[in-house]
Amino acid sequence: MKKDKKTAAPKPGLSWYKRMDFSKKTALWGMIFLLPWLIGLIFFFLRPLINTVWYSLCSMQMENGKFVGTFNGIENFKWVLGVNAHYNRMITTALTDMLKAVPFQIFLALFIAILLNGEYRGRGIFRAIFVIPIILATGVATFKLREASLTAVAVESVMDMKWLENLVINSGIPAELTSLLVTYVNDIFTVVTTCGVQVLLFLSGLQAISPTLYEVAKMEGCTQFETFCKITLPMVSPTILVCLVYSIAESFASAEVPYNDTTIRLTAYIRQITFNGASEYFGYGAAMSLIYFVVTLVVIGVICGIVSKGVFYYD
Repeated sequence: MKKDKKTAAPKPGLSWYKRMDFSKKTALWGMIFLLPWLIGLIFFFLRPLINTVWYSLCSMQMENGKFVGTFNGIENFKWVLGVNAHYNRMITTALTDMLKAVPFQIFLALFIAILLNGEYRGRGIFRAIFVIPIILATGVATFKLREASLTAVAVESVMDMKWLENLVINSGIPAELTSLLVTYVNDIFTVVTTCGVQVLLFLSGLQAISPTLYEVAKMEGCTQFETFCKITLPMVSPTILVCLVYSIAESFASAEVPYNDTTIRLTAYIRQITFNGASEYFGYGAAMSLIYFVVTLVVIGVICGIVSKGVFYYD
């Protein structure tokens, strides 16, 4: 009687890896690829997060070159939310700016991705050009631009939109909408430099759409607008959700708020409070960081929970 190949014993002399079946090999390589992320999550995220929670509940003092915490409950949070005159206003400003900027970022990134996904000569060159915002968004490049004041020069010389601002103001549009449109126009350079990653995500999502769907829509006599609403938009809706998460987190991480007749990043303000030389402010800074982290998570959860109800997943 011939032996069943599925139940046959492995050949002697094979290594332990070759004796494994395909599902176990897949699981093994999955764990190997996840291992760097798990190490980073445990040692560079969870551990600092736990320390931040503990510091926020303690009154920190420096003893023998080390920080020693004395548990004081929610006193640090009372100081941050009740005594500090700036933090609540800064959180509100960061949230308001995020609600204004993120929808425009998503729209602009999708619009650029659709243009780059078209069939025309020189498409590769234009795609390479739109990778530049990703390079400009890096820390070194941003520092050099600010150091040389090139950003302000570029906006003033290349994007003089005063005529458009006057046109919008004199067109009879309500003042609230006019102010929002003018803000978008004035911030167009900043928005473009911060939506490079979203453009790449949308571009990959558009290229994953089956061409047969567009062929069927064309045969049925659908217009370009109907094709966009009924095929393109539903098919890239999972990518919109991913870009929302990224854009909201990036907006909060780089939020700039008014402070003492100037603007400062909210993260820089928290760092300034934390390391101002007095050890008792270490707990205040930890409480600020924890509140900011929780607000970011709640906003991402609420917005993505609403948007996810309209996400279409194609099998």
